[in-house]
Order: sequence, then C-alpha cells, then structure tokens
Amino acid sequence: MLTTVTTWLSIRAGLAVAVAAMFLPTAAASSDRATESGSAAPSHTSPARIATLHHDPRFILQAVARRMGITLLPGTPVPTLLLESRTPLSRLQAAVERQWGFRPDVFVSVFAWAGNEIYLIDDATLYERRGVTLDEILAHELVHYLQATHRKDILATDWSESEAVAIQIWFRSEYMEPKLVTMDAQPAR
Repeated sequence: MLTTVTTWLSIRAGLAVAVAAMFLPTAAASSDRATESGSAAPSHTSPARIATLHHDPRFILQAVARRMGITLLPGTPVPTLLLESRTPLSRLQAAVERQWGFRPDVFVSVFAWAGNEIYLIDDATLYERRGVTLDEILAHELVHYLQATHRKDILATDWSESEAVAIQIWFRSEYMEPKLVTMDAQPAR
C-alpha cells in the first residue's frame, strides 16, 4: 500500500512539473535576498534575452498573500530565487529529486520547499510565445510557497495547483494588463 501511495504521489508530482514546464514558464529577477547561482555554469546556453519583472518580488508576494487571505508571518524566510540562466540544471534536478523522487531532463519553474527555493526559467522569448509574464509565473510559485509555509498544505494535490493557477490568472488581470503595467511598472531591484 505504501509503495502504491508513494508511486501515485511521484506520478502526480511529475505531472505537476510537466504541466508547469509546458504551460507555466517562469523567470524572475532579484529580491532582497541575493539570487543564488549555485555555480558559474548555467543550465544551458543563456537565453538571448532574459525576462525581467515589472513589479518588485516583495510586491508580488504581498499581493498574492492578500488574495489568499494570508498574513505574512514576521521572520518567515522568503524563498531564494534561482534563475535558469545562472543555475546549473543539476541543482534543480537535485532539489526536485529530493522533493518528488525524479530528476527532470529540462529546467522547469518550481517551488522546492525543502530548500525554500523558487527555480525560474528566464527566457523572454518563451514568455512571448506563450503569452504569459514573468510576474504572473512568480506569483504562481509564490502561491505554492505560501501554501507550504503559512498554511502547511500538501502540495501534491489538484487543489494546490488549481489555486496557484487561479491566483496567477487573477494577478495577470489585476496587475499585468498593458495599461496597468505601463502606469504601475517598477523595475525589479
């Protein structure tokens, strides 16, 4: 029975990462905590154009927390943002393997709770092709961070992914519409 449950959870987690890789590409910029690179070798050849945030990561975190009805707890460490262009694929693979028991072949955007890290794709061309923004994908991963750290949710559920997608869509319509981005945009620090 335990083997069946473990296998089922690994399959569901693998599906969540695969869905994230297909539909939810992400990237991010720096936050108050230094963006770590893990090493000088990137996961692949750096993209020709790196995606950047329109809003500060702290603003995105606060907006997402408000939408989820969560009061940010003082002293709770914010996740470290690790960008694909500066992070070895092997570091992401190790984090995902610890969390879900498999190693993805490509870089994906994901919240790794064991290390309190958000891994983010930062290829601007990918975002443009898929019609998403860096900010909304960071919002998606921050939902998972808040689910894990503030609500202690189990992330391998349909509900956790559905909530993250719903808040991502809300964030896009609320903060990323072209008119709003032009008026309210703040470069990431």
